[in-house]
Amino acid sequence: MRIVALGALVMLSACASVAGHDGPAVLTESTEASRAELVKVVSAALNVPTVTIADDALTQESELVIERTPVRDAGGRRVQGREMSQPERFQLTRANNRCFLVYERTKTEYQLLSAKCRLLP
Repeated sequence: MRIVALGALVMLSACASVAGHDGPAVLTESTEASRAELVKVVSAALNVPTVTIADDALTQESELVIERTPVRDAGGRRVQGREMSQPERFQLTRANNRCFLVYERTKTEYQLLSAKCRLLP
């Protein structure tokens, strides 16, 4: 039930478009709640169980880059081969005093309800 509610929250916070974005933004503080929400939104956007992000993600710059985890063998060594997929990019923006994470490939926008952000100078 909790997963369904979380999925509904993520879907409800996704917007087709927010007119009048003020511009790129950064988080003013990185709290457990804002990091957890960021992980949930990015995971849902990428349709993966979870992603790993740094504790200071989006606090210094407005772009978040997510790379695929390299394939490893049973001993933990990277399997040889080329990773052909491009990293996924997200942009933090601000509009009407609210924070939005924009998935650049699909242009889908997700409102971050727990985050506080400010415009970049």
